[in-house]
Amino acid sequence: MRRMSLFLTCYVLLAVAKPCAAQSVLPDVINEWSVLASQLAAAPPAMHPLRTPVTLAMLHLAMYDAVNAASGTREAYAVSPSVPRALARGSSAYAAAVAAGHGVLINEFPRHAETLDAKRRMLDGALPDSAEKSNGARLGAKVALKLLALRAHDGRDAVLPAFDPGTGPGAYVPTPPLSQAVDSEFLAYITPFTMNSAAQFRPAGPPRLGSRRYARDYNEVMSFGVKDGSARTAEQTETAMFWQPLAGTVWPATIRRMAAEQSLDLLARAHFEAAAFAAFADSLIACWDAKFHFRFWRPVTAIRAGETDHNENTVAEPSWEPMFDTPNFPEYPSGHACATAAVAHTIEDYFDHDVPIPAHSVRTNTERIYRKASDVVNEVIEARMMIGVHFRTADEDGAAIGRKIARQIRSRFFKRVE
Repeated sequence: MRRMSLFLTCYVLLAVAKPCAAQSVLPDVINEWSVLASQLAAAPPAMHPLRTPVTLAMLHLAMYDAVNAASGTREAYAVSPSVPRALARGSSAYAAAVAAGHGVLINEFPRHAETLDAKRRMLDGALPDSAEKSNGARLGAKVALKLLALRAHDGRDAVLPAFDPGTGPGAYVPTPPLSQAVDSEFLAYITPFTMNSAAQFRPAGPPRLGSRRYARDYNEVMSFGVKDGSARTAEQTETAMFWQPLAGTVWPATIRRMAAEQSLDLLARAHFEAAAFAAFADSLIACWDAKFHFRFWRPVTAIRAGETDHNENTVAEPSWEPMFDTPNFPEYPSGHACATAAVAHTIEDYFDHDVPIPAHSVRTNTERIYRKASDVVNEVIEARMMIGVHFRTADEDGAAIGRKIARQIRSRFFKRVE
């Protein structure tokens, strides 16, 4: 981990290059590989959905470093290929991105080698054969190998002992109706991409069970997050439904869409998406570190066992059910709030507050547009409580983690120097 930190703290990126018309006729190599990676992650045998953001961050960071090595205008994020300067200057950035993307994904999805090879032939075929193309391919392959070596022992494929649930008031236990096995603790132990450690931004923890704040959170979600007879308005219910799917169904698509709609050139697109996908992955790693450190109970457990919390301002409701089924991992902090804040603020920082932020819900099949990052973050804070799966403090503290990650990315790793 220390070696990773030393790599990261040494690199600061320079300004975004101007769009290049000559590259516009080529396929969008950055998003071609990104979309395919998400598709392969979901294909049988499916990758764990909380493992997928790590693969996407690796992919985008490798493609950025490869494109940058060929363009020669910025510092690397993490790896620089050991090739003669003349070779780097004589390389196609597009071909470098093709090779880097293929190199990372063939390592992550070896069972889909045929699909990946076919995609590489399609992408390569869009560029006429030349020395620059061959040099770019060599360059991209070197970057992929170095990035994979850097992440070789990052814990992403670690197998942990079965989760041992806690006991007593406040302790997380698998939740009804399915009481599924807890299978995502591995995320808490993965080496992050832009943080010194997974615990760098660990929050103070959930409110004490006997506190007024806990009673406030408890009674709020009890009233607004209940499945039947809720205090929600129709508009609040619609918003809760919009944000019910996990963050991974929203933010990768938004990142890709914004890169395409802003007409960025190849280097700028690689730069932006690397920053955003690194923010996405690290927000989840930081959140899961905190989740499995505090192991706090979910509202459905807390409210049904309210008589055990020793708080005179809470009343148990043994038959209470949330609006939607509760995810199978600890409550505090909110993963959705972590990810939303990290990605939305990274987008806002990158584009200098100049562009709206779109989000699409796979549950409602509708789209919402947000004028600024705080608008979408505040909406998610409310929505995840209204669904009945989080206390408000978990949402607010999760959003704070995400903002800190975005701020660090802006200032240390993907800084724009005017």
